[in-house]
Amino acid sequence: MSIEQSTYPLQQRHVHWMPWLLVALGLAAMYLPSFIDLLQGVWGSERNAHGPIVLMVACCYLGVRVRQLRMEGLIERRPAPLAGTLVLLLALTCFALGRAQTVLFMEAGSLIPLLVGIVLLVYGVRTCRRLWFAFFFMLFMVPLPASVVDLLTQPLKIGVSHAAEYLLHLMDYPVARSGVIITIGPYQLLVADACAGLNSLFTLEALGLLYMNLVRHPSWLRNSLLALLIVPVSFTANTVRVVVLALITYYLGDAAGQGFLHGFAGMLLFFVALGLIIGLDSLLRWIAVRHARWRGLAVPASSAPARKRVPVPLREDRLLALRLPLAALLMAGMLVSVATAHALAPHEQTVVKTAPFSTFVPERFGDWRAVPSPYLQISTALQEGTGRGAEQAYDDELARTYVNSRGEQVMLALAYAHEQMQDVKIHPPEVCYVAQGFTLADRQPLTLRAADGSTVPGRRFLARNGERLEPVSYWVRIGDAMPVGGLAARATIFRQGMQGRVADGILVRASSLVTDRAEAGAAYELQQRFLQDLEATLRKSKPGLLVPA
Repeated sequence: MSIEQSTYPLQQRHVHWMPWLLVALGLAAMYLPSFIDLLQGVWGSERNAHGPIVLMVACCYLGVRVRQLRMEGLIERRPAPLAGTLVLLLALTCFALGRAQTVLFMEAGSLIPLLVGIVLLVYGVRTCRRLWFAFFFMLFMVPLPASVVDLLTQPLKIGVSHAAEYLLHLMDYPVARSGVIITIGPYQLLVADACAGLNSLFTLEALGLLYMNLVRHPSWLRNSLLALLIVPVSFTANTVRVVVLALITYYLGDAAGQGFLHGFAGMLLFFVALGLIIGLDSLLRWIAVRHARWRGLAVPASSAPARKRVPVPLREDRLLALRLPLAALLMAGMLVSVATAHALAPHEQTVVKTAPFSTFVPERFGDWRAVPSPYLQISTALQEGTGRGAEQAYDDELARTYVNSRGEQVMLALAYAHEQMQDVKIHPPEVCYVAQGFTLADRQPLTLRAADGSTVPGRRFLARNGERLEPVSYWVRIGDAMPVGGLAARATIFRQGMQGRVADGILVRASSLVTDRAEAGAAYELQQRFLQDLEATLRKSKPGLLVPA
């Protein structure tokens, strides 16, 4: 099929809607189920609540920009079939794999190259370049992987918590902080991901870029500075939000802090941030004007001059005849992508554990017996779900303290999830320890022998929080593999998903308390002996639970 080219602007009175209706139906078949799942899942949480807002704003901006280009005569029909086809194939492949394996950033993000490919295929590179901001703006709607969010939000959460504690202390409130947990009076507040600044950072960055695109400053330096300043603006606005929530909780109680006023504090965040963005833009404008007057230059314009172009009528009527078959091919490709996603979706599920831990994990085994412990274990749970509608990190958890005949103690934590999809529920213990104020050191690989002689790979580290010094050993089993690290876990889930299997997963963690860093080596050896005894005991009643059978 050949696509004729014309460099003339597209100026038509009669628009044939049938081809575009076919494309719209194909888009609806692909993305309506995806967006419904996202709204019921990650887009329904505070962490990614900006996603649908960004999508709607991007679509509105795209429509306005297309109309503006039509009025200026800047929409040209110079198709790029090779580039458009390659981008479309990439988008359809990303959607099929992302939808099948629950890779949300691929599933939702595939919309951007799909729209780019359609524009390239129908109108060409120059028209696509003139619409670049609408496609770039859509990037902010794409949910990031949970592991990336946890990695990026941790320093932001700690920074916001520290700044909020400092401000409340200056105001003479009874406040203390441990990691991301702020204690004010009788109440404790956890600075969660929604308050950490990452989701609002993306939203505010998108808002700032949209503001700059609409204002159209001619100075690239001014635009770059304003874009960079959005990061401290977001941090400041989030600090104000946490301080306001802490004061609301302190004076009105925990119910008020977590209820309507919590949402009001979120609105306050964006009002503060918007005011700061406009204020910083005005400040940069004032500096630019003063600098120009000081050097005797012309005062810079507040916005870039609008370009004018006289429209030239398009007389290539035969180009319109290709639209219907091209639209039919596009729709067929989209439907094939949907069918491929359905065919690749894993359906076979193997669940090793069917009863609660408390019913089969023995309180006595080998030389070990469970005892009440005065020490509080670090929780294995995240505070926010990362899956579609998931509100808790694990399906079952167990925390116990065991002691042997020599009086040596080991704290055991088990966490189990029935389904391990790409939006991974199981997360490394480092995330929990850092979130609760610990600093980590001496991260090393862990290797021990299972009862059947197989090798069990894992990790160990030394966690410190004030006077508490805690060596930790752990491993993770996902399906029939034992990945070490987040990337290895995702690769394992993807491999098993492509084989049609939904894997379960378990986190096995052992820790001890020591008084000196020099005692960490002996603590690791004690934990290895304990874990080997536990694995050998549970292998008899629950084979394949702790390590693959």
